[in-house]
Amino acid sequence: MFDRSVKPAFIAAVATLLVCGVGFRFAVRQAQAFLAKAPVELRNPLTAIPKRLALWEAGGQDKTLTVEMEQELGTRQYLDRVYVLASGRQGQMVMVHIAYYTGLIDAVPHVPDRCLAAAGWVSVGLPRNLPLPLDQTGWVADRDHVNRGTGDPYPLLTFAHHVTGDKVTVRMPIGDFKLRTSEFLGGEQLDQRIIAGYFFIANGRTTPWPEGVRKFAFDLSTEYAYYAKIQFTMVVGENTTLEEFAATVADLANEILPELMWCLPDWAEVESMSKRS
Repeated sequence: MFDRSVKPAFIAAVATLLVCGVGFRFAVRQAQAFLAKAPVELRNPLTAIPKRLALWEAGGQDKTLTVEMEQELGTRQYLDRVYVLASGRQGQMVMVHIAYYTGLIDAVPHVPDRCLAAAGWVSVGLPRNLPLPLDQTGWVADRDHVNRGTGDPYPLLTFAHHVTGDKVTVRMPIGDFKLRTSEFLGGEQLDQRIIAGYFFIANGRTTPWPEGVRKFAFDLSTEYAYYAKIQFTMVVGENTTLEEFAATVADLANEILPELMWCLPDWAEVESMSKRS
């Protein structure tokens, strides 16, 4: 039984909570704040990225994760593929992992900084953000479509599709391309060396920071949200520098990125249908 003096205070507290709850929802609607993001689907599956890209060719079959691993990854829309340089420099093999996320409330991306360490690899030093030296000579500013978050025009790129040969025009991401790189040692004698690097594309913008995904895709003013993690991993020799790793990644990324943007949503089109972005 409630004490008679407590009951009115309890009723008043409940009423206050109800009023605050209704008031909060009203304020959110008035501010057009979007807590739960509406999904925006891929235009083409990630597996549509060709297995042969210029001098790079897929080595073996794409990796398929178990149901448990997909649940841990948090998505069933991913690509795990190894690309090998078909000619020229010898021994160049890059493991590519692309994962796509949409329709979420918030994001805590899986990154090798933490995942490889959790798997037993020993981290060497701290992660570094390195410039990714992409060839952007064919990129042309789309003056008719600007990103609402930055006010910058989207870069346009027209390329010949590696499979069909048809000319395809895509909007490339906005921002400075940087690769967040980490170095690890493993094996019984710690004699195996791995370098992993990644960046994100979130709502049409690029960032090397997991925190950047939250900033670009999960601010309260954005109705829709997606992000993709693009990760490159190489087993390297003891003398390979991080800059050499970034140069190799850039050579492959020059071929992958246009095909990837053909798969990802065109954010300029998404913004045009959004109430507010």
